[in-house]
Amino acid sequence: MQLVGIALLVFVVWFGFADRTEAGISALDVHALVVVFLGSTSAVLVSSTGSSALRTLAALRECVPGLRRFKQDTHRYDQAREKLATLWTEGKRSAAVEISEGSGAALVKTMMELLLTRASPARIQKVFLELRHAEIEHWQPAILNWEMLSKLGPAFGMVGTITGMVSVFRNMSSENMNIGASMSMALLATLYGVAFGTGLAGPLGHYLNGLLDDRLGLLERCEKTVFELLSLKER
Repeated sequence: MQLVGIALLVFVVWFGFADRTEAGISALDVHALVVVFLGSTSAVLVSSTGSSALRTLAALRECVPGLRRFKQDTHRYDQAREKLATLWTEGKRSAAVEISEGSGAALVKTMMELLLTRASPARIQKVFLELRHAEIEHWQPAILNWEMLSKLGPAFGMVGTITGMVSVFRNMSSENMNIGASMSMALLATLYGVAFGTGLAGPLGHYLNGLLDDRLGLLERCEKTVFELLSLKER
């Protein structure tokens, strides 16, 4: 994956020096878009494994209403936890087991297993510590990648601007050279980079970090619930 990222980075630099055919001033510049977005992608590939790179891209769905599975799952698991706790407290153990089986959530099933086996405090702590580590290991690389992109987006914008300015100076003696249009295309790369880094990558990294905190908070509540329900049975 790192070799692919390096190859993509080389292509981005080469493409940045390619001749630009646009003659007018426009808000859309293909060269600038390629340099910023493919350059940012190359950085993710160089710093990540294949699975982490895919999770980084898949995290975009958390911005789309109706596709926010991570947030929805956390809410669904929390509701199942509350139902399980209520039924168990009321003595409806069979109904609580049905809730855990019907929830389709491994977390809720784990809670029920710990309750039915009357797990020791040490085992409960170990199980939930492993669950927390698994969530962090799964989501932290994607979060770090988006936080990295918030810084590298503007940097790759500068790469596009520098290569664009080099192209401007190289063609300065051309009689049909439109300096205004060429400068506009060169500076658009910086605009795209800043917009991508501060408008998308940074906020998305912050948002995903908040979702991870919510999931870790859920795991803490689940652990506390297991301890409370087991203590009720011992009274």
